[in-house]
Amino acid sequence: MKYTTPNGEGSINRPDAVDIDTMAIRPSREYEVCNGLLDDFDALNAFYEKNGYLFFRDVLDPDSVVEARDAMLAIAADDFGLIDKGDVEAKWTGKPTIRGQEELPCFAGISQRLINYPKNQELLTKILGDKPAMVPVVQYRLYPPQTAVTPVHQDGFFSPGIQDYRPLWIPLTPCPREVGGLTIAVGHNNKGWLHNLARETPWPIPDDEIDPDSWATADFEPGDLLVVHPYAPHASMPNMSDRLRVTFDTRVQSAKNPTTFMAKVDSALQDSVTVTSPDPAVGQVTLSLDRDSFVRTRHPGKREAFEDYADAIQPGQQLVVTRVGDRAAMLRIGSNP
Repeated sequence: MKYTTPNGEGSINRPDAVDIDTMAIRPSREYEVCNGLLDDFDALNAFYEKNGYLFFRDVLDPDSVVEARDAMLAIAADDFGLIDKGDVEAKWTGKPTIRGQEELPCFAGISQRLINYPKNQELLTKILGDKPAMVPVVQYRLYPPQTAVTPVHQDGFFSPGIQDYRPLWIPLTPCPREVGGLTIAVGHNNKGWLHNLARETPWPIPDDEIDPDSWATADFEPGDLLVVHPYAPHASMPNMSDRLRVTFDTRVQSAKNPTTFMAKVDSALQDSVTVTSPDPAVGQVTLSLDRDSFVRTRHPGKREAFEDYADAIQPGQQLVVTRVGDRAAMLRIGSNP
């Protein structure tokens, strides 16, 4: 049964469905390498829309990857004690990870610097078909062995209103299968939203909505790039090694028509919010809020109820704002790109 989701689009409502078990996924397919399509945007985009991903080998500027790797490993050693200082193999010390570390301020700037390298800008222009700009939402992953996996989900379901963007998954150290890469259900981006609204957040996808033989993955190396379709169901795989998984995922959008930006809250009511962006093309704007606005202003994983908007949105907050016309489709607690 199809009906309206919290973000205003069709999804499913199956109270008796069995939730998919991410730990039971056994990918049987390999990603196809798309390097040969980079100079043919139409062919590249057709592959992306058909399969739900693009996978490239050794395409990112090597200096940018080393810079980002060294920055994340320094944080892993100095801030968290997860590895020994200077250990580029990222062998785990046995110290537990910090819950919710993916968006801490200590990571700020790492992804932005990598994206801004000229070679990477040229690559992303070919992938987008337009000059890229970052969506200011990044998750930095320093995942030790036996860390809980990220459940099967569709990125776009949780990011309503962002137009023409590409989620990027970037490994910074070798990530063979035993370290736990990313797996995608190939072709299921064409099946609409699969999150089950009969369940509580994060609305898990039912097991029988995905063909078990559709899951694909690869042995990843630094310099590789995986582009995930916003509708593609995907999940992380368990880390069964003795090393950290060192990756980050971010998003890029068209610089010509960005729909998502960072802004400071000036004032907020239950049905509207006024924000100011440092981007002169945006400036100060007042946007309407409604029950379909996806508001996550106190925790990135918790959606606020419409009745709580006025309390949940505070003046001075730095938020990620997605605008559709004069409406705020999404407000999210600030990330550290």
